[in-house]
Amino acid sequence: MLTDNVSSADNLAGKVQYEKTFDKKKLAYLFGVYLGGGSCSFYTRHYVFSIVSADNDVIERTMRIVNQLLQKSYSITIIKPNKSQLFRFRAWNKNLFLMLKGETNSKSKLPSFLETSDKSTISEFVAGLMDTDGYISKGKSKLGFQKYSLGFTNSGKWLDEFIVLLKYLGVKTGKKTLKRKYRSVNEKDCYQININLRSFIQAGCYFNCRRKQRILDTYILNVRYQLY
Repeated sequence: MLTDNVSSADNLAGKVQYEKTFDKKKLAYLFGVYLGGGSCSFYTRHYVFSIVSADNDVIERTMRIVNQLLQKSYSITIIKPNKSQLFRFRAWNKNLFLMLKGETNSKSKLPSFLETSDKSTISEFVAGLMDTDGYISKGKSKLGFQKYSLGFTNSGKWLDEFIVLLKYLGVKTGKKTLKRKYRSVNEKDCYQININLRSFIQAGCYFNCRRKQRILDTYILNVRYQLY
């Protein structure tokens, strides 16, 4: 069970002060947002978990989970790079740092507790990934029909594992494709996975991000118009 695997992560993290009955789904979501859009950094003798997003609800949910897990009161700050408003959450905590890095082998694999977790817990993990690096869009086809697109983009070494995990849930995906590097030649190779919307919904998957979930809800209301 997840609790047993958390214990191993807890030992790595120097005894993280989590509750023995800590919500498994919340922990799965935390690992999802960490692999999708979070980072762990060490500098000037400080261990820091950080995540930045334009979606405040995603950052607030992450903050609540971390604060409950560690019994702390870390807060959110607003940053405005290039005149755009972003929300940042940081937790200056060595135990959290070591747990996240240890369970994912420094972001090179999915956390092992997913192998024995139920599908509802795995769906929360998927929601964490999709809330951060997933995308959903709505537009019009050349014939004027509503057209929706769902997918995921990331540079993680664990992407093949993620595809297998989605398949386990019953979600259909396209091939992993390499995206062109737009910012610099030093940018990591980034891969895109197209996800079949209907199978995503039928598998019980969702977004916790309200902005993205609203588009998914619109698709559900208009699914009879889709072309397959």
